[in-house]
Amino acid sequence: MKNIFIVATVKRQVHSSPVPGNQYATMRGMPTTTHSHLWPGVPFALGSAILFGASTPLSKYLLGSFDPWMLAGILYLGAGIGLFAVRSVRNLRGIGTAEASLSRADYPWLAAVVVIGGMIGPLLLMFGLSRTTAGQGALLLNLEGLATMGIAWLVFRENVDWRLLIGAFAILSGAAVLAWNGPGTSFDIGGLLIAAACLA
Repeated sequence: MKNIFIVATVKRQVHSSPVPGNQYATMRGMPTTTHSHLWPGVPFALGSAILFGASTPLSKYLLGSFDPWMLAGILYLGAGIGLFAVRSVRNLRGIGTAEASLSRADYPWLAAVVVIGGMIGPLLLMFGLSRTTAGQGALLLNLEGLATMGIAWLVFRENVDWRLLIGAFAILSGAAVLAWNGPGTSFDIGGLLIAAACLA
């Protein structure tokens, strides 16, 4: 989810004018605005980052009362209900969505997304959190962005320039430094399950 809001922020910054009456936006045929280009994309991105960060310790806390299978189902059921509510409100307000329709060739990919990202990934994450600390789990979740970029680069042949590689290395290095507890440290089964969840 955090990636969705970050992309929305970037798109808003590209298509909005940095200042009212901006000449660059006028030359490019972009609409000029009377408000900051930081609104509302940046608040949404920061809000999503805060909620994403809070989800790991909250999930760890709830695992004391819920089975990992049940908690994974509850979390994604809640996400589905939330998205349904947002979509319903948008429809009531007459706000359309510019989405491409699905073709027959898209259904296998959609099924893979549902099974891997909506079922296997959450289960691995909950079982991993049940076997490790919330702090270690939160740090290991940084691997999600690296796995996403690696799959896009190696499997789908998307462009990855040197700036993205430097950013990925910085994320990996930061997570390794923060997770370092001295000589003899090794991954436990919980950490491996969370890493597998990030890959899923």
